[in-house]
Amino acid sequence: MNSKTLIASLALVAGIATISPIVQAADPPQKTVQPGVNNSRSLVKGDRAPDMYQRSEKAVKNWKAKGLKAPSADAQWVQINDKYMMVKITNGTIVDVTPVER
Repeated sequence: MNSKTLIASLALVAGIATISPIVQAADPPQKTVQPGVNNSRSLVKGDRAPDMYQRSEKAVKNWKAKGLKAPSADAQWVQINDKYMMVKITNGTIVDVTPVER
């Protein structure tokens, strides 16, 4: 390999190496919008509740005193806004909805 070819190939590699970070730096950051936990969409039977309502600390412990039926073994009652919803712990599916009595 002669010196002219070697110098030309090194110059080409150096040029590509310096252009790549400049091109990457020019990309603007992508803006994303994360949905809120209690967004304005009304949840109904069959929908998937937000993940936080599958946690045991969100369960309504005194469901019987509130006039709710017994939850199945893989579900729990949670309060989401103005409704009690029976949510499956395994996948978050809402299986029953009852309004909160005031």
